[in-house]
Amino acid sequence: MPTVRFVTIVLGVALAAACADTLPEQDRRITVTPPAFKLSTNGLWQEFQKDAAGARKKYWGKAIEITGAVTAADASPKPHVMFDHVDANLLDDTAPALLKAAVVGQHVTFRCFCAGLADAVVKLTSCVQKPAQP
Repeated sequence: MPTVRFVTIVLGVALAAACADTLPEQDRRITVTPPAFKLSTNGLWQEFQKDAAGARKKYWGKAIEITGAVTAADASPKPHVMFDHVDANLLDDTAPALLKAAVVGQHVTFRCFCAGLADAVVKLTSCVQKPAQP
């Protein structure tokens, strides 16, 4: 029979792992989560440049709606659309259609979860096209 101390340690380790500082790559909740913020990709990038820690605290893990001009779109290694200094990883379900529609130079609007700054770009996950307004 496990001791209370052992059970407490196991629960502590499990809770610490559950609170890891990462987001799932494919989070379907983005399809029903209203955006906490709406801004341009350039505006998002500028906020991270001015105060990375403050921007991370403000945006990390939140659903945001971003609009910007596409600079690249690729299915490899993961389906994603690039904007200047912003990398939007697409939700796999809708990625083929979004990649087809992502024309370089064209402005698009996505809803994504913000995963913070990494490798000198703002990372977004689970991106879907902005739902049509009723």
